[in-house]
Amino acid sequence: MAAGRSPSTQETWDAFFSEFYLRVHAAESRREVEVAREQARAAARLAKTPEGGTLLDVPCGFGRHAIPLAEDGFDVTGVDRAAALLEEAKRRGEGPTWVLGDYRELPFADASFDAAINLYTSLGYLGDEEDTAVLAEIARVLKPGGRLVIETMHRDLLVRTFDESAWNRVGEGRLLLQQRAFDPVTGVAQDTQTLIDSDGTRESQTFATRIYSATELVAMVRAAGFEKATAYGDLTGAPFDTGTRLVLVARTPQDPAA
Repeated sequence: MAAGRSPSTQETWDAFFSEFYLRVHAAESRREVEVAREQARAAARLAKTPEGGTLLDVPCGFGRHAIPLAEDGFDVTGVDRAAALLEEAKRRGEGPTWVLGDYRELPFADASFDAAINLYTSLGYLGDEEDTAVLAEIARVLKPGGRLVIETMHRDLLVRTFDESAWNRVGEGRLLLQQRAFDPVTGVAQDTQTLIDSDGTRESQTFATRIYSATELVAMVRAAGFEKATAYGDLTGAPFDTGTRLVLVARTPQDPAA
């Protein structure tokens, strides 16, 4: 893959982030719902979001993080390009403001939010240049000194844990087969997900994702206009290393007049 090129087409992502994605991910157990709530609260703390502050969840998916944060009293806006996911988010919770939109062109004025979160490997779909442009757009809508919290897979962890295939049960009577390939030189992972219903019906989606190293992602947030970036191993602020997920907290420049 040439530098900067999108790993998969927009049509591929629109087909994946659809009813197919909901059938794979939306049947959460009570424990998974509670884990998402804990993650959301930890991310808000890392972002130093003030009590009742404005918080952007981008992309928000079906609201697994935005809804509990709104319940905690934050003024939450959830943005997603996928209409099916946003409709499910609206069905689950009315607390956040739900906005249908692409995170490459956020429909908000400059300096609109105290903090932003980007959780669950929500970068890597567009290629290096466009992902950096996404980060710059998030920086634009953050207030001076506002923080973005990114939680994602990274290249070094994937090298250590890569598995070519896996079976998982997803919801009542459904199985998910994941078949993968990974090139650690380009940092591109290809994934075919096949959803098998209880009646044997199969549906597959194939896509490729850019998996960044911590070094690459730090360079990207700095190129996007963030002043400072700190890497952690999880949302509680544990140390980062090659065996942890990557949590990156990036801060926009402070207002010199403040």
